[in-house]
Amino acid sequence: MLIFLFPILISQPIYELEEVVVTANRYPTRLEDVAVAVMIIEREDIEKLEALTLGEVLNATAGIDFKDYGTPGGVTSISTRGMPTNGTLVLLNGQPLNAITNGIADLSVIDIDMVERIEIVKGPVSSVYGANALGGVINIITVSEIKTPEAELKFSPATHTIDDPFQKTNTHLRLGMPLNNISFHLTGAYTHDKGSRSNSDLKKYHFTGAISHKTDRLALRSSLFYDNKDYGIPGPLPRIDSTRSIPQFGDSTATSLFDQQKDYILIGNIGVDLHLSDNINYYTSIFANRQRTEFHTVYPGMIGDTVTEDYDYLVHKLGFNTMITLNTSLCDCALGLDAKYDTLQTTVNSTLVNDTSWDASTYDYGTWGELRLHINDRISLNSSIRYDYNSQFGGFLSPGVGLVSVLTPRLWLKLSAGKTFRAPTFNDLYWPQYGNQKLQPENGWAYELRAETSPQATFFGALSIFMRNIDDRIAWMPGPDGLWRPQNLNYLNLKGVDLEIKQHISDFIDYSIEATYLNAQQKNEEIIYSFYDWMNDTSLTIVEDIERQAAFTPKFTLSSKMNFSLPAGINLNIAGKYLSERSNYYPNYDDYPNVTMDTKKLASHIVINTALTKMIYRHLTITAGIKNLTNTDYALQFGNTIDDLDYPMPGRTYFMRVSLHSR
Repeated sequence: MLIFLFPILISQPIYELEEVVVTANRYPTRLEDVAVAVMIIEREDIEKLEALTLGEVLNATAGIDFKDYGTPGGVTSISTRGMPTNGTLVLLNGQPLNAITNGIADLSVIDIDMVERIEIVKGPVSSVYGANALGGVINIITVSEIKTPEAELKFSPATHTIDDPFQKTNTHLRLGMPLNNISFHLTGAYTHDKGSRSNSDLKKYHFTGAISHKTDRLALRSSLFYDNKDYGIPGPLPRIDSTRSIPQFGDSTATSLFDQQKDYILIGNIGVDLHLSDNINYYTSIFANRQRTEFHTVYPGMIGDTVTEDYDYLVHKLGFNTMITLNTSLCDCALGLDAKYDTLQTTVNSTLVNDTSWDASTYDYGTWGELRLHINDRISLNSSIRYDYNSQFGGFLSPGVGLVSVLTPRLWLKLSAGKTFRAPTFNDLYWPQYGNQKLQPENGWAYELRAETSPQATFFGALSIFMRNIDDRIAWMPGPDGLWRPQNLNYLNLKGVDLEIKQHISDFIDYSIEATYLNAQQKNEEIIYSFYDWMNDTSLTIVEDIERQAAFTPKFTLSSKMNFSLPAGINLNIAGKYLSERSNYYPNYDDYPNVTMDTKKLASHIVINTALTKMIYRHLTITAGIKNLTNTDYALQFGNTIDDLDYPMPGRTYFMRVSLHSR
């Protein structure tokens, strides 16, 4: 027993009781008072990990499953505790990043060197945030308060082969200047990546600027975020054997040599925080979001011809948030109002069919309130409720409740429950000819029991037991007219456990272990018979409710990080992750008109990353490391068919980082 207690007795503080989070309740709240599961990743944690991407940071977190197509610039996204990727609300400095077209937030637009803090809420929060928070909320904060002048320049080359040491380069510049009560913040980055497969090159520009003015009573802030990326889309890795030849428009490493995409995103916001009195605060912000996607594709036609198509998606979002809070010794309460207006303009130029275009728009608003009662020194009760109204699908009510019990000064028991929902996307609602404007939101309940402990300030542990169910899941199925349309058909049930352990053993060693177990079951309407009568232009489709292990969802994940502060200013970081196998299902029409379902699996795997950092002088730091140290062959995304080789992730990658900084 003494062997296990000794590291705790000699180690340094890791858990701060007074640490404040904003994302869980949308206003500053002590971490110990939040009823749902919350994790915080500070800039110091990111720097120790020496991550090259934001996904790499989130991938090492319990309950987070990272989705990546394995090529530079490709869409990267996350799912939380088994929820689909479009069921996690991602915020950038408090503003929504999820696309209205498909509901997914693309994390590849965010440069990791610009991230100051990440707050992850894994519990039910639709009662304060509304739609798209089925799995929780992740708030990525890129701007911090500046107290002294700051300057930083980083150059990071990386490669999969020593023969080309600059296969990928990233240059990052950061400047910060406080001037009386005003702070200026500016960051920029340029990334160029040749890729490891044909048609997988990337050019990316990134910029963030912010200005703030703060006094005792008033804080004014404004920020601007811009990202521009131009990249190739090679598609899944083709399977080539005696029965399968090289794709017509690809090669041995790519399904397509011609598919290309350009993404532009511009987000701006202006906010005001007003300290009206010692216990009353007012917050308001206005934000605008402009996203443009240009996609070019070439594929073979039905009669041997070549089809070329160009898609142009232009999205605008204008939003407004306002909130007032009251804090007393007996209770804390908040009232808020959100409103936003979304528009989509789309054009498709095709050599196969006539050019098409369509416009769509919706507005919605949400009113919400929260009350936290301090019943006594050991128990607090949280309750919240929100009503959302959307111009397309109408109203939705989301209640939530939470209980926090301080069993001992270093042991907390937390219980939460809430109703959550995800709104239909614009693609579901308005896709020409096939969209379904009668769709209703996916919805369900989420429950969690969580215990947190910090027997010493140097140790933190948490265990969460959770359950979720989602009804009216949207799936594309043929209707009575034979046309495929999205419909509210399916069901998902999740049960799981999260484990988190973090400890500073001494000034020289700290580690963390995070694990998740998921039992995820889906019940989907699947086609078992499909017949089309060409002579009479009629069709017959028979479906059946079939329960299976949920697609895309691993049962087990385990990640561990160790950081060693060695003599001579050297820091060594080792991080590893185990991910169990996942399944996906593909319809098989070989026995037409009978239809069966084939199962495809992504194999379990372990990936290990390591990095060594040395501060040469006070203002110069050099890092060298290896990602995927064991050169593991794995994939995180399934391909388009049962036969292809999915989307392989990069093999062993060598990288360096040279950093000049003012601190």
